[in-house]
Amino acid sequence: MERIPIGQAQKLTSPNPFALLTVRKPDGKTNVMAVSWWSYASNHPASVVVCLSSKGYSGQCIRESGAFGLSVVGEELREAAMRAGTCSGRNMDKAWELGIPLTGADEFPQAMVAGSRLWLSCQWTDSLTIGDHVLYVGEVTDILGDASVKGLYAWNGYDLLDTVPGE
Repeated sequence: MERIPIGQAQKLTSPNPFALLTVRKPDGKTNVMAVSWWSYASNHPASVVVCLSSKGYSGQCIRESGAFGLSVVGEELREAAMRAGTCSGRNMDKAWELGIPLTGADEFPQAMVAGSRLWLSCQWTDSLTIGDHVLYVGEVTDILGDASVKGLYAWNGYDLLDTVPGE
């Protein structure tokens, strides 16, 4: 064993479940953000947590709208999902510009990504600042799934998005 930096530790614990976080922007459009720092937090009530940069636009949108969605996207969105993690939605419509299909805006507080393995629609309930990130807690208000879609995972940090064998 040797001492290593946190970034290398994150690579050693890959893969991580990958999702596109969706949240309503103040102008009513949908911001899309790539996220693998998310996890289930409770079964009763069903809750998840997402950890976002304190400087990021998505956290601001969550605080303003009070809700967010997680879409575990399938392999057909691999390239667009990877690109969604390289730019900010503050001054662009990432879904439109990257070709990420959205749906469900009439059913949920935010649009969700079409063709996903899993949708988790969440009501923001709490947050905690941890260093340069903020942990957002969302109570899951609705869940839809399609086991026929192979979900993406972040491998070796964010070096690669791919499915897992046997899924």
